[in-house]
Amino acid sequence: MKIGHITYRYKPLVGGAEHYLYQLFETLKNAGYLQHIYQRDNNIRGSEIIPVPKISSRIPKLIAFNLGLPFQYYNLRKEDILIINYPEHYLPVAWHKNTIVVSHGSSWTFLERKWMNKIRKRMARYAFNHAGQYVCNDTFVLRELGINVSLQQKMFQEVAPGKWFIPNCVDPKLFKKTNGIASLKRLNPILVPRNLTNSRGIDLAIRAFALFREKYPSTNLVIVGEAIKDMPSSIEYKNRLKDFINELNLENKVYFYGAVKRENMPDIYSSALLTLIPTRCSEGTSFSALESMSCGTATISTNVEGLLDLPTIHCKANEQDLAVKMAEVFDKREHVGQEQHEKVKSIYNLDSWRRAWLQVVKKAGERLESENRN
Repeated sequence: MKIGHITYRYKPLVGGAEHYLYQLFETLKNAGYLQHIYQRDNNIRGSEIIPVPKISSRIPKLIAFNLGLPFQYYNLRKEDILIINYPEHYLPVAWHKNTIVVSHGSSWTFLERKWMNKIRKRMARYAFNHAGQYVCNDTFVLRELGINVSLQQKMFQEVAPGKWFIPNCVDPKLFKKTNGIASLKRLNPILVPRNLTNSRGIDLAIRAFALFREKYPSTNLVIVGEAIKDMPSSIEYKNRLKDFINELNLENKVYFYGAVKRENMPDIYSSALLTLIPTRCSEGTSFSALESMSCGTATISTNVEGLLDLPTIHCKANEQDLAVKMAEVFDKREHVGQEQHEKVKSIYNLDSWRRAWLQVVKKAGERLESENRN
């Protein structure tokens, strides 16, 4: 059986959505499926990659990518199943009879460009109502689109015909406690493992840290992540963060560590005293939060969207509440970290995720067989 994955970006592996697709590709590869990945033509080549032509840099990248997909119609129609990463890319391939749409969290709650948010939600609802199957990694999106599923309930299940709740998961064999990095540990780091975008709320973490360090002056804030090169707003945001740090006189207390390969992240998490996930919006069941907790590092997140489906310590999305939670957790961080580790290991285990996804694809295969018989 041939499977085509549609995604704006697969390689390079920039963030959670790209790593999600990598895990899915390897899972299905090991199960014997033949796969191709249709991604925006960014000059990266590989036997599995089929580039989608660039249309124009003058129009939003989401629309440009969708306009490029029809140029691959000949190849796409050969695929038995299409797995569409992000519902915004479903419409150009809605003609395909066997589709699976993947939601990586709400993409219509972003704070900028409200007109685009309305378009995104309409596209998500259309895909939700018309795709063969729809896989959500959090219950927030399910509730937004009309299915009432309680927080952290019905995990790895088909919650309604063709609608699945499969939360993100991690491999506890990879993400486990290590000895850490000596030079990093000497900073007594409070970790923020986030790429630099406004939705990820790094500025909230910086402001909260300014309040927190009044009681814990020996700590430092370490931001692991980078501005996304093809997002001008991300590059601009990084520059604003640097200005903000100077205004708060935190020049020698906040460090930009840069991007780190995923296989090296257990050493980063294991070096941290706390991990912060200060998201403002557009978040599913965060890989960073799960990875940190899997390594036994106490993790605090905002109470935004899909983060409520995780066993983090939750706070409101403002610096005052985040700072309060940091202080509350800091002195009992080892106990909190161990509790979170046990929950992630038992519930958010990658094996459960793989089994659920194989069921989704199996159901798509059965649908195809039924159509062929008819």
